[in-house]
Amino acid sequence: MSHANKVLHLGDDINTDDIIPANRGTTDDPDHLKQYALEHLIGVGELLKYNVIEAGENFGCGSSREIAPIALKAAGIEKIRARSFAEIFYRNSINIGLSLEILGEKQQNPVVDAISAVGGLIPFNQMRRQGKITVPPSLTPERSMTLVEKLLAKASGNSYVQPGEVVFAQVDLALSHDAVAAPVAKTFYKHYGEGAKLWDSQRVVLVADHFIQVNDIRPDNKAHLMYEQMVQFAHDQACHLFDIVSPGEAAGICHVLLPEKGFVRPGMIIAGTDSHTCTYGALGAFSTGVGTTDMANIYAMGDMWIRVPQTLVFELSGTLPPQISAKDIILFILGQIGCAGATSKVMEFRGSILAQLPFDERLTLANMAIECGAMCGLIVPDDTTRNYVRSRSSQGFEEILADPDAEYERVYQFDLSDLEPQVARPPKPDQVVPISQLEEIPITKAFIGSCTGGKLYDLAQAAEVLQGRQIADKVNLFIVPASVEIREKAEALGYLEIFEQAGAQILKSGCGACINSGLGVLDKEETGVYATNRNFKGRSGDPTGKNYLASPRTVAISAVLGKISHNLD
Repeated sequence: MSHANKVLHLGDDINTDDIIPANRGTTDDPDHLKQYALEHLIGVGELLKYNVIEAGENFGCGSSREIAPIALKAAGIEKIRARSFAEIFYRNSINIGLSLEILGEKQQNPVVDAISAVGGLIPFNQMRRQGKITVPPSLTPERSMTLVEKLLAKASGNSYVQPGEVVFAQVDLALSHDAVAAPVAKTFYKHYGEGAKLWDSQRVVLVADHFIQVNDIRPDNKAHLMYEQMVQFAHDQACHLFDIVSPGEAAGICHVLLPEKGFVRPGMIIAGTDSHTCTYGALGAFSTGVGTTDMANIYAMGDMWIRVPQTLVFELSGTLPPQISAKDIILFILGQIGCAGATSKVMEFRGSILAQLPFDERLTLANMAIECGAMCGLIVPDDTTRNYVRSRSSQGFEEILADPDAEYERVYQFDLSDLEPQVARPPKPDQVVPISQLEEIPITKAFIGSCTGGKLYDLAQAAEVLQGRQIADKVNLFIVPASVEIREKAEALGYLEIFEQAGAQILKSGCGACINSGLGVLDKEETGVYATNRNFKGRSGDPTGKNYLASPRTVAISAVLGKISHNLD
């Protein structure tokens, strides 16, 4: 260190909304960001007094936003020591040259060391382009492999890989959105030339969905500038663009939109500048969130570095009780294993329960794997998958299966026959209790939307509850269809009329309140129940607000009763 260490001690599960709140994310200016690093934990500007952070498990969990390590580095943090790091945060920090130390770890990785030694991923890849560095092939001997190991072996040009080793995998699809695409473009042009072109424009998809409604709740001209820069980049590069379809309305939220439009197929490797990119694992693809630097390098090189993950298997058996949803299942799992329970691993869902879940519900399971710390939530393709993909795309796909004797780190077995609705208390999505054990919680806001809770099946569950009923006095219920197609289908099925008659507010498609950037956010000291995926402090509104997570059905019932409940009787 350049001077005496001033160490800030933090605990477990320090998330990216703690590190840099979502509402600060409409700029990537380090001098601005450093003032607000850890503001909800220690106060504005307080991190500038420290140069070392020591923490516990799962540091950097949550969003893939690279502005989290950028803010820490800009504030003068020279090293972060922790017992473990969330995988995306780990990659982002290595990529920008922020020094990390995993306490107690002895294993060294030559590729990670090489990236760190030259100052980060960009100089490393520039040396690759100049032929000064080559990535050696895997030396892993013949072995049985899991599904994710086979996918990464094929994508990296290796016959065999094993957990822990680093490979460079070719990317089949790259996603970004208006909250990150402009900083990615800036980084891409800065380091690869003003005339640089995408390695394959037809494999890049940009979506306007994250900050397009922010001015509905607070003035923010930076968000619109980021949006305009994304649109300009898409036009200059001739890649796929899903622009706003009317003022403040997205064509869809990216994690619902891309499967809907036929971009996702089994066997693909998908990277997205959003942690919930793990959603596409529901279709048998390896999909994971990455940061700004990673994506800029994918744009140039067409590949990304990955530490091959271990796989945790979740055998879900039994007969699912009526009115229990995938949101209840994944909240239950979160309550069992915690936010760090699958850190840097893949969660593979299996069992008889899957056959009982509509395709939309599988997306929910995979979507919230990141809340457990996982890189991807994976489901082996079956007839449900095949039928969905073929209804959306005419392109062929290859199904890859694990070897029968593949080794898994752990197999969890859960019989869900007696599962009751689950609720996550603030401020973490793993603070889960069965709803029968929850004390009476009055609410003033309820929200059904986001990539987790705004799909057609989610809206159907809400409509079943709300038909012929009214929202309680002093409760505002916001409903956000996750795409224009879903809105149109919901209207044709009569759901929107049901919502309107019940007194709900139907909002335009977009991420909105889920990322503190649209109507439905919590005000000071307010309590709400949300069918979203995160309830971190300040994630969906004022940091004094309390956000409980539940299924769309539970949210709808709670809105009718004015308190969190699953029982209309």
